Amino acid sequence: MKKSYKKIKTVLVQLLMGLFLGLFLGGFLVSMFELERFGIDIMIYFLIMAVVAYILQIIIHEGGHCLFGLLNGFEFISFRIGSYMWVKDHGKIKFKRYQLTGTGGQCLMEPTQPDLKAYCLYCAGGGICNLLATLIFLILGLLFGDMLFRIFCFCMIGLGLLTGLLNLIPIDAEVPNDGYNIYCMLKEKESVQSIYQQLMLAKEFADGKRWNEIDGKLFELYEGADLTNPLNTCIEANKGSRLLALKKYDEAKECLENLYQKDISMIYRSCVIYDLVLIELLTSQDINVDKYLDEKMKKRMNRDKSDISSLLDQYGIDLLVNKDEEQAKVDLKYFNDACKTHPYEGIVEDTKEFVKLLEERKM
Repeated sequence: MKKSYKKIKTVLVQLLMGLFLGLFLGGFLVSMFELERFGIDIMIYFLIMAVVAYILQIIIHEGGHCLFGLLNGFEFISFRIGSYMWVKDHGKIKFKRYQLTGTGGQCLMEPTQPDLKAYCLYCAGGGICNLLATLIFLILGLLFGDMLFRIFCFCMIGLGLLTGLLNLIPIDAEVPNDGYNIYCMLKEKESVQSIYQQLMLAKEFADGKRWNEIDGKLFELYEGADLTNPLNTCIEANKGSRLLALKKYDEAKECLENLYQKDISMIYRSCVIYDLVLIELLTSQDINVDKYLDEKMKKRMNRDKSDISSLLDQYGIDLLVNKDEEQAKVDLKYFNDACKTHPYEGIVEDTKEFVKLLEERKM
């Protein structure tokens, strides 16, 4: 019931904001530019500018996180727009390809010690910069009379408002937004420690560390931590993944099953399920992956072409469950291709070890 309520609430907020901005921007443009007097070429131009504005607002948003992070003493780890990612690896910036389902971009920063104000500003920085850009383009649109430039300005205004507000208003969607992360930190102040650990893990992964090379303290939550708080969920899910990488299957399953039973955000639920499916493939005498993979999760697996855990599971399922060696070869090719561009070399090395273990189970 709680999960359904959250989903309905999220959809309603997004629909109402989209309706409001659509009516506002559409009515404003028609009245200001009298678009009904122009042909299809202007409408095509408007659509192109909307796409350009959308991409620019994503860049502004992630740049805002970077700016506010730097202002609070954080250091650069990675910057991603769509699937294009720049990662700092041992002091050098490297280009990678990686897509995280449910996100348009991401900026990760190496943090200072846990500080509630600094982390709130870092999280809010993206939405704040979207709203500042909206104000700037509103002024520019009013100052300059060229119609084509004004159309671009008001695309930036509409998408800036939408991006800024949908990130600052707390929404626990498939991927919890910035506003929700801030809400969680303010509600459960101890969880600022969790976002610190989360970013420190990102730094370790970017440096190519494998799971067994990372300090175990980064996977320990404070006493009484609420596992449905996405900041805490992330740490506990990583703990389960580390135990799995260390081949401690029973401990990993206990940790991950505990999360699986809770109402956690979809981005982490999918990671938990992928790990549980792998444990099932590696340890069960009577393999049953369907207890974890409903139709929704199967569709998600088919979409997650950058997620090496998902691709590994698909390989294992076709190899051990479906007994389809030809399809398994195709899955393995996708897996190897994704590994080549994956930003975290240590995680890739750990994950590749399971390919051999799955093949040994087949023999």
